[in-house]
Amino acid sequence: MNLREIKIFKNLTDKDLEIIKTKTQFIEKTYGKGEYVFMAGNKSGDLFYLIDGKINVYQIDSNGKRFIFQNFDKPTLFGEVYSYLGEPFDFDSECASPCKILIIKDFRKIFTKPCPETFLRSYINFLSKKCLALSKKNQITSQASLRQKIGKYLLENEKEGKVKLSMKREDLADYLSTTRPSLSRELSKMAEEGIIKVGGDFIEILNREGIEF
Repeated sequence: MNLREIKIFKNLTDKDLEIIKTKTQFIEKTYGKGEYVFMAGNKSGDLFYLIDGKINVYQIDSNGKRFIFQNFDKPTLFGEVYSYLGEPFDFDSECASPCKILIIKDFRKIFTKPCPETFLRSYINFLSKKCLALSKKNQITSQASLRQKIGKYLLENEKEGKVKLSMKREDLADYLSTTRPSLSRELSKMAEEGIIKVGGDFIEILNREGIEF
């Protein structure tokens, strides 16, 4: 693939890209639905880029409850913190659909001198945006009630009054730290009250005041 499709490499010169290519390998790999890209406890030092497909990054607690931290359905980098620090993963990364992934081997080697300054700026910008996204996720899951969590999730993800559901109902329940039956009941109540309209793969906000707290 064209490396400039990846944001951290987008603005690099041909010379800068050649420098980076001498330090690491870029390997494309396909995964089937249900396959793991990495699992908790794995240690690789590799960075991953989702080219196509859907990925769930989650943790399972001592009671066997799955908690989804992130869901990717668009091209993006993931595993960046662990690849740089060389630490074992705390989470499982499972393909929710067939996936094509670019593996950037031994990612930390890119930072050895000489390291293009443009790359460093792009990487810092990428990390900042990821931190902001995680902060918004924490704001959603820290809400007191399930309805407040749903409302916060809808407001954070809506476009022109609609939220496209990239996750299955069970995955969304895990993302919101609840059960699928509880989520379904609350969505049904909100629909009955005329706050939202639930479609096949979308939720439409009908009454914004009903979900703003």
